Amino acid sequence: MKRRDFLTSGAIAGSAMAASSAILNPITASAANAASFPGDQRAKAKLRMCSQLGVIPGGKPEDKLKWMKSHGFEAVEIGGQGNDYLDWKKRADDAGLAIASLCIGSFGNKLTDEDPEKRKQGFDELKVQLERAGALGANGVVYVPATGRPDRPNWRIRELTVAMLKELGPFAAEHKTHIILEPLRRGEAWFLRQVSDAAQICKDAGVQGVAVLGDTYHMYTEETDDFAAFVAGGEYVKHVHLGNGTKRQLPGQDNHSFVKTMRGLKYIGYVNFIGYECGVNGDREIEVPKSVEYLRKCWEEA
Repeated sequence: MKRRDFLTSGAIAGSAMAASSAILNPITASAANAASFPGDQRAKAKLRMCSQLGVIPGGKPEDKLKWMKSHGFEAVEIGGQGNDYLDWKKRADDAGLAIASLCIGSFGNKLTDEDPEKRKQGFDELKVQLERAGALGANGVVYVPATGRPDRPNWRIRELTVAMLKELGPFAAEHKTHIILEPLRRGEAWFLRQVSDAAQICKDAGVQGVAVLGDTYHMYTEETDDFAAFVAGGEYVKHVHLGNGTKRQLPGQDNHSFVKTMRGLKYIGYVNFIGYECGVNGDREIEVPKSVEYLRKCWEEA
């Protein structure tokens, strides 16, 4: 049973009380009826769509970027870049899009390896991608500290992650970008699975240039409530990946509601990009615009 399903089933007995308190509690009430309350930053929040290219219709990257612009997207998310990285800037500029981020992964877990030589290699590789992200105007490099099966205590990986951020966060800030920590669901990562934990790691590092990503596919398993998760992440949340919780397909293609997701982002005054990292069930030309419209409705309802 998923965490949120367990919590939901346990709360059924108190549903009548919750329904009445929602009238007085603007956090659980609909946005239309909610009064302003401490920490509420909804007035400045913006919905800004981006996507990785895999979900977008078309053949060549240029065709996909043009399609994105014509369908209301503002940015594209790309992978790690080689020496021709400035070609992506030209493609995006020609299409009228920004580059949201570089989605890299774990760098083979080298940055949290016990071998100092491997850590140095990972540091050097991440620095190159941070430099390129800065040159591309991207908000950050998406990074996962450890994947695979557990091989050390969590405290040790955490210690190495904080030390890495302390050293490379200022380097990222110097290049006007971020190291963006991405929590993953269990089975994919044994360390860092919740947005709040990633935010606390950033706080412990105590430097600029560090940030957090919330991926709704992973959050569906690991978080009890998307609203609470994004509120816990607060100002550190700088990027969002979108995929439904059951099959990692487009939001709106199952019964996974995104209203609380949007409510959490609006509450923290989120103004950065939210982007598709998922598959599509059906014709991309039809299903992607439907999903965008669905998300806009969720944003309005939040």
